Amino acid sequence: MKKKWFQIEMASTTYRTWEVQAKSAKKAQEIALAEMDADWEISSEWKRGADIESCEPFYIDEDGVKIIGTSHMSNKEFGEYIRNNK
Repeated sequence: MKKKWFQIEMASTTYRTWEVQAKSAKKAQEIALAEMDADWEISSEWKRGADIESCEPFYIDEDGVKIIGTSHMSNKEFGEYIRNNK
Protein backbone atom coordinates (compact mmCIF):
# COMPACT_ATOMS: atom_id res chain seq x y z
CA MET A 1 0.00 0.00 0.00
CA LYS A 2 1.35 3.37 -1.04
CA LYS A 3 1.85 5.89 1.76
CA LYS A 4 -0.16 9.12 1.63
CA TRP A 5 0.67 12.58 2.96
CA PHE A 6 -1.38 14.12 5.74
CA GLN A 7 -1.24 17.63 7.13
CA ILE A 8 -1.93 17.62 10.86
CA GLU A 9 -2.66 20.88 12.64
CA MET A 10 -2.43 20.93 16.43
CA ALA A 11 -3.27 23.67 18.88
CA SER A 12 -2.53 24.04 22.54
CA THR A 13 -4.06 26.55 24.89
CA THR A 14 -3.13 27.04 28.50
CA TYR A 15 -4.39 29.62 30.95
CA ARG A 16 -2.90 31.48 33.89
CA THR A 17 -4.79 33.76 36.21
CA TRP A 18 -3.60 36.88 38.02
CA GLU A 19 -5.47 38.53 40.86
CA VAL A 20 -4.56 42.20 41.17
CA GLN A 21 -5.90 45.25 42.96
CA ALA A 22 -6.51 48.33 40.83
CA LYS A 23 -8.85 51.31 40.52
CA SER A 24 -10.23 50.13 37.17
CA ALA A 25 -10.36 47.08 34.94
CA LYS A 26 -8.07 48.81 32.44
CA LYS A 27 -5.43 49.44 35.12
CA ALA A 28 -5.86 45.87 36.42
CA GLN A 29 -5.11 44.55 32.94
CA GLU A 30 -2.01 46.75 32.67
CA ILE A 31 -0.77 45.46 36.03
CA ALA A 32 -1.45 41.82 35.08
CA LEU A 33 0.39 42.22 31.76
CA ALA A 34 3.37 43.75 33.57
CA GLU A 35 3.36 40.89 36.10
CA MET A 36 3.23 38.38 33.25
CA ASP A 37 6.17 40.08 31.51
CA ALA A 38 8.20 40.01 34.72
CA ASP A 39 7.53 36.30 35.39
CA TRP A 40 10.73 34.49 34.41
CA GLU A 41 9.01 31.07 34.57
CA ILE A 42 6.79 31.90 31.58
CA SER A 43 8.35 31.30 28.17
CA SER A 44 8.68 34.17 25.72
CA GLU A 45 6.65 32.15 23.20
CA TRP A 46 3.75 31.87 25.65
CA LYS A 47 3.94 35.59 26.43
CA ARG A 48 3.83 36.51 22.73
CA GLY A 49 0.69 34.43 22.27
CA ALA A 50 -1.06 35.65 25.42
CA ASP A 51 -4.32 37.58 25.14
CA ILE A 52 -6.60 38.76 27.92
CA GLU A 53 -9.66 36.49 27.86
CA SER A 54 -11.61 38.15 30.66
CA CYS A 55 -11.34 40.73 33.42
CA GLU A 56 -13.95 40.40 36.14
CA PRO A 57 -14.22 42.06 39.54
CA PHE A 58 -14.44 39.73 42.54
CA TYR A 59 -14.60 39.72 46.29
CA ILE A 60 -14.26 37.16 49.06
CA ASP A 61 -17.44 36.75 51.10
CA GLU A 62 -17.65 36.20 54.86
CA ASP A 63 -17.33 32.42 54.34
CA GLY A 64 -14.14 32.79 52.32
CA VAL A 65 -15.87 32.06 49.00
CA LYS A 66 -14.72 34.00 45.95
CA ILE A 67 -17.67 35.76 44.26
CA ILE A 68 -16.86 36.74 40.67
CA GLY A 69 -18.85 39.35 38.76
CA THR A 70 -20.73 42.53 39.60
CA SER A 71 -23.65 41.17 41.64
CA HIS A 72 -22.03 42.25 44.92
CA MET A 73 -21.65 45.90 43.84
CA SER A 74 -23.87 48.73 44.98
CA ASN A 75 -25.57 50.81 42.27
CA LYS A 76 -22.90 53.49 42.74
CA GLU A 77 -20.03 50.97 42.48
CA PHE A 78 -21.59 49.34 39.42
CA GLY A 79 -22.05 52.73 37.74
CA GLU A 80 -18.39 53.58 38.34
CA TYR A 81 -17.36 50.17 37.05
CA ILE A 82 -19.34 50.64 33.82
CA ARG A 83 -18.11 54.22 33.27
CA ASN A 84 -14.47 53.23 33.81
CA ASN A 85 -14.58 50.16 31.57
CA LYS A 86 -16.00 51.43 28.29
